[in-house]
Amino acid sequence: MGQSSERILVVDDDEDTCMLITDTLEENGYEVRTCSSGEQALAILEQERFDLILSDIRMPEMTGMDLLHRIRRKGLNAKVILMTAYASVESVIDAMRGEAFDYLVKPFSLSELRQQVREALEARSLEQLRHIVIHYENLSIDLDARRVWLDESEVTLTSKEFDVLAYLADQMGCAVSIEKLLQEVWSCTKLNERTNATVRSCVRRLRQKLEDDARNPRFIFNVWGVGYQFGE
Repeated sequence: MGQSSERILVVDDDEDTCMLITDTLEENGYEVRTCSSGEQALAILEQERFDLILSDIRMPEMTGMDLLHRIRRKGLNAKVILMTAYASVESVIDAMRGEAFDYLVKPFSLSELRQQVREALEARSLEQLRHIVIHYENLSIDLDARRVWLDESEVTLTSKEFDVLAYLADQMGCAVSIEKLLQEVWSCTKLNERTNATVRSCVRRLRQKLEDDARNPRFIFNVWGVGYQFGE
């Protein structure tokens, strides 16, 4: 059975396919969200985090391959399974080169769908157990050792500064609200003028140490009306 924390985004312009996949995966305990285009998927991924993305390849405007490449350029570490009714050796090779986890040919059986999803999520879980270093531009963040480098120079951070940076980097490319940072880093649920100032002060100090100009940021971007985002 899947865990309630495992979130799956299904991207397909065929409503019946979305409904079938959703019903099947929800029966196995996964949390599933659907959308009908690559553009919608990217908008959702700006705000939400998913463990797995199931995307059709042939869609109008943005194809599943285009979406896969955009996901990887954003640095998102969700597993991706591509689906298509038009299988070929060339498209399989392209999918693998684009860092898709696997490939499903329509029509696929529900048992095949369940197996592919289970294997993708198990692979992601194993990766998360390994030593993780996040790299972005010339910044490296060692999540296990709690150490940060700019090029070859180590940056000394306080515990809270590291926690904020690590959380934002883990959500790379997604806007994170001040309220969410308070909950995850400070274990605080009260958003008021004082707690708001606490978060802003911590981010300001963090930027100074990372040589990240708030007016022309390289790492931490302001998201108007929301909070902050690590990476573009």
